[in-house]
Amino acid sequence: MKKYKVSFDFDGTLELKPIQAYARELMQRDWVEVWVTTTRWGDDEKYKKFYHTTTNVDLTNNDLREVTNELGIPETRIHFTNMENKWPYIKSHGDFVWHIDDCWVENRQILNNCAPTKAISAFGNPNWKAKCERILRNAMKKDIEAELRAKYKGTD
Repeated sequence: MKKYKVSFDFDGTLELKPIQAYARELMQRDWVEVWVTTTRWGDDEKYKKFYHTTTNVDLTNNDLREVTNELGIPETRIHFTNMENKWPYIKSHGDFVWHIDDCWVENRQILNNCAPTKAISAFGNPNWKAKCERILRNAMKKDIEAELRAKYKGTD
C-alpha cells in the first residue's frame, strides 16, 4: 500500500499537545509517514549563535527531540531548514500530501509553490484536524480511482 507523507512544523504546531495527539494517531496508521519540517537550525551551536544572547538560555533542539522521540518519529524524517523558507524543501520532496504550520507566510509560500501539497494553518483554525483528514482521504481516493482506471482501461 502506498505511504502518504505528511509534514508538521514544530514551534507553535507539533509542540502543542493536541497536535501531538493527532501525530500519534497518524503514526498508528501503516499508510501514513509523519515528518517534521522546521526552520530551526539542526546544529545546536549554530542555533545558539544565530540567537546570540548574553542571557543563559537553553537554545537547543532538546525539546523537539523529546517530542519526536516520544512520538516515534525517526531522525531521518526530521528536516531542519536552518532558518531558510520551508517551501523549497517541501517542493523538492513533492510527495507530501500536506504540511501543517502556524505561520501564514510559510503556508502561503507552500500553497503558491508546492502543488499538489496542501498547507494547513494550525493557528486560530479549530478545524485543522478535519481538514488534514479530508485531504488524506481525498489523496487516497484519487489514487484508488487512478488504479481502477488503469486496471480496467480498455475493457469496455
